[in-house]
Amino acid sequence: MDKVEKKRKERFEVFPTELPGVQLRIEPGVELDILRKTIEGFYQLAKQFAEVKFQIDDLDSQQTPRREEIIGVAKEHEGLRGLTSEEDNFVLTVTPREKIIWNRELLKKSMGIAYPAVTREDLAVNVAIPVGFVTEKGVTISEEVMADAIGEALVNLGISKEDLAKVMRQEVNLTLDEEKVTAMVNQGRVNLIEGAKTSEITWTVRVDRLKK
Repeated sequence: MDKVEKKRKERFEVFPTELPGVQLRIEPGVELDILRKTIEGFYQLAKQFAEVKFQIDDLDSQQTPRREEIIGVAKEHEGLRGLTSEEDNFVLTVTPREKIIWNRELLKKSMGIAYPAVTREDLAVNVAIPVGFVTEKGVTISEEVMADAIGEALVNLGISKEDLAKVMRQEVNLTLDEEKVTAMVNQGRVNLIEGAKTSEITWTVRVDRLKK
């Protein structure tokens, strides 16, 4: 038994029932007052729910290779986006979606002094704080400043410096004016460093009824 499963089981206590092999799971320390009739109804609902869920899981696993084959056919035939069948009453749609990924550091190097004009950086530490915000004390918010401030506060609470990396997470969310960047690139004002902009294609397969 792995640690995750053990921890999950420790969250509940076992409550015996008169139904063969059936036990309720309850929060530790709770004195449960429940009728046999309620237990029986709850059991039937749970059983039906589990049966359907397992059927869905089995069907979903069967769909995976079919989905990949459908996407494969669409990839091999440019412009193919699905089909409809009146006899079988369904429409299947296969669509690609391009996701642009920007490398923040390479983009900074590529844009130079123009970087602040086309981007906004938010420092996410449970809240979003604009990078570059100046406090009333004249402190400019940055990743380093925020990390130091939060780290100091956590250490003051008794968390060791060695454990900081385990409990503290922060990231910078980048908002980019892609139209401006594209225009600057097309005008020759900016030369994007290789890797500053990459893309990945994800495919979706959807099926709907033609007539309800």
